[in-house]
Amino acid sequence: MRRTKAFTLVELMVVIGIIGLLLAILVPALQKAREMANRAVCQSNLSSINKGLIVYKGANDDKWPWLFSSITSWETAEVGINRNRDADDPNTVGERSITALMFMLVRSDQAPGIFRCPSDQSSKEDDNPKAGEVDQDIDEGEYYWDFSEALNVSYSYQAPRKVSGGDAYDQGIDSGETEMVIYADMTPKYEGDEPWTPKDMTQDLTQAEIESQLSNNHQHEVINCLKVAGNVTKAKRPDIGVAKDNIYTTFGTSFQSRQSATSVSLTEHTRKNDTFLIGPVGRSEASDGNS
Repeated sequence: MRRTKAFTLVELMVVIGIIGLLLAILVPALQKAREMANRAVCQSNLSSINKGLIVYKGANDDKWPWLFSSITSWETAEVGINRNRDADDPNTVGERSITALMFMLVRSDQAPGIFRCPSDQSSKEDDNPKAGEVDQDIDEGEYYWDFSEALNVSYSYQAPRKVSGGDAYDQGIDSGETEMVIYADMTPKYEGDEPWTPKDMTQDLTQAEIESQLSNNHQHEVINCLKVAGNVTKAKRPDIGVAKDNIYTTFGTSFQSRQSATSVSLTEHTRKNDTFLIGPVGRSEASDGNS
């Protein structure tokens, strides 16, 4: 009588060990490949945002989306403030948030999903109506003009400012500075509940300190950036402003000195060729429903 040969316990353990070893090798590689794909989608999002900006500027006398000059800090530019006001009315009372400037592109028929980086796992697509649609929560003839919460946005936008001596709608972005960053992965300040400490990038920093200045969107490895010229690039350091400053701080604004290298106050943002990306404010609070 022939006996069927079976695996011994040792052989079974060897097979399991080999499978475990293969998984240990393959899973990180697959995760890396997925992240590379997410970065490509993120870059595509920024390219789509640029197309929206071109359309917006074409319909608004070549003007960039602009802020009311009464906004003086990150904290006074919150997500969702005055959501029901008409963004097309320059006499609208109240602040205009950075995220409201982004939502203007949604009102111009850009999909809200382009403001979500796929590597930003906590984000979710906004469900606000586009221009021309009426929601039961707002009055007839009024439309939302800001995202409903900070989780809807994975990017930070250049904080445009009125330039001294300019007209009321001089948005303070220098279109001649083609290398100036106007959109990028979200400011580190809004990643979770831990406070962010800006660093003076001219100092000798450890790799960990450099990475702490990068957005968490891509594991603190790179920043995807959209420049004034319309090209999308990536950087491994945040000091890529026109004055080689950290794009998430206001260095290079009032005094052109490193004493402002770690400032994050909009009151220091006075030069139209300075890169200063902010938003979305209230990111950590959004998970608690306080957007």
